Amino acid sequence: MPRSANERCLVPGPPLSEWRWPLRAWQRAAFARWNGDRNADALIVATPGAGKTRFAARIAHALLADGTVDRVIAVVPREHLKAQVARAMADAGIVLDHRFSNAAGGLASDVHGAVVTYQQVAFAPKVFARMTAGRRVAVVLDELHHAGDQATWGQALRDAFGRANFRIALSGTPFRSDGSPIPFVSYYGGVSVSDFSYDYASALRDGVCRALVFPLHGGEAEWVSRDGEQMSASFETALDRRHESERLRTALTQPNWVGDVLQKAHLRLLAVRAAGHLDAGGLVAAMNQDHARFIADLMKQRIGIAPEIVVSDLEDASKRIEAFGRSRAPWIVAVHMISEGVDIPRLRVGVFASNVVTEMYFRQFCGRFVRTIGGALDEREAFVFVPDDARIRALAMRITIDVRTALRERETNAEVLALAATQREERAGDEGMYASIAASATEGRTLDFGPLFNPNAYFAEEAPRAERAPLPVRERRAGPELTHSERKEALRRSVHSLVARVSQSFGVDHKLVHATLNQRCGGPVASASERELEARRRVAEAWLARRAYDGLR
Repeated sequence: MPRSANERCLVPGPPLSEWRWPLRAWQRAAFARWNGDRNADALIVATPGAGKTRFAARIAHALLADGTVDRVIAVVPREHLKAQVARAMADAGIVLDHRFSNAAGGLASDVHGAVVTYQQVAFAPKVFARMTAGRRVAVVLDELHHAGDQATWGQALRDAFGRANFRIALSGTPFRSDGSPIPFVSYYGGVSVSDFSYDYASALRDGVCRALVFPLHGGEAEWVSRDGEQMSASFETALDRRHESERLRTALTQPNWVGDVLQKAHLRLLAVRAAGHLDAGGLVAAMNQDHARFIADLMKQRIGIAPEIVVSDLEDASKRIEAFGRSRAPWIVAVHMISEGVDIPRLRVGVFASNVVTEMYFRQFCGRFVRTIGGALDEREAFVFVPDDARIRALAMRITIDVRTALRERETNAEVLALAATQREERAGDEGMYASIAASATEGRTLDFGPLFNPNAYFAEEAPRAERAPLPVRERRAGPELTHSERKEALRRSVHSLVARVSQSFGVDHKLVHATLNQRCGGPVASASERELEARRRVAEAWLARRAYDGLR
């Protein structure tokens, strides 16, 4: 309950002014939902770039302003995010000490709280337990899935904040690749249950995030496998999981393959800058520190640019990231340093040169490019260059689908555990017989979630039937019921007719329309299922309906 005026004067930190910062529609809706219940534990899921920190500041401000709490502690996954969160909170008048040391044991009277890391809490949970004892405390847990990064971290978090009045968890990827449970989160059927969810498709529809385009690059690779066998395969060749991973690693370590991809990515960055985004930047995700330096050397040779390098053992890594964000420098190469929470809206081009092929890591990387700045520039796409590896291609095609739904439909918990264990073994065993010999890159197709993408139309097919708008009543054919094959043939004719109309209406080649539908709804029309053909028809009809609506306005 809010406290009396006499009690409020005891609240530490400077006085708060009225909240005056504008909120996006999803932030207003999420705040209204949370404020209506004010449960002790809440999980808010929002796609990277949607504005989770501003939302957290709104909750913290509300709790401090009405005297419900007198302390706010924000917990972030990485050291270099502490100052960023503190600045965002300061915009709302909330003063958090981002240089707080466990040795201090307590907070100064001129702050509202602190920003710390999960690792910092795990080192001294009793320090934070004492800070919450006898006080009214709200804890903001940013990207809470990191609480399972180490075996003991989850329990340390419970020990530290188990008695806090409020625990507001935020995440863009509310699951872990190793299947570990997350503290303070409810589960149903192994899937985390959120109090509010705002996915990428919704953000794209609302103009909150940029559309993503994925140029895929294949090619040929030669290597000696860990079993001693000399291998040669293109990215189109079907391989078992171990050899598939070796092929990917070979491509990512060969200067010809990597150099060609970097050169194409740089040309795209130059085109983005020439189009008006003058300080647009690019980010490369490397496998490890040696690989990051290898990529930096290739950039010097192939495009004449010495990129910024950010790796974990650099003491000034945070300052380098901040400086790059403020600069007009074209490229930065990083190893696990520029992940969730890092806000560099000018990033428009990425190169995924990592062999960590998990849904969470890939989505976190892609999340660096969808953040908007404001203005006409943000109507354009961002480009993420990726190897044409089947696993990465599948991740790119699923990037617009809500992660939790994708996991529920495609991966059991056992499969998640098996994938994580296999990839750990693959990375750990690279020192054996395996040897990279050569690789050359070829440009393949592009997965484009921009020009013809209509999230409402596509995801209507994925929504529960009860939630869909009723379909128009179609005239039934007299006579015997159509067979399965006859229904499919009729659907194919309908799809071809609709594609021709879309092609003419939008002035886009019909092959591109077909390719876009293939990406959204399954393989080629000839081999598509009845459900996939029906999905194509609905998407094409929705495109045409939208075009007609735009013409009437």
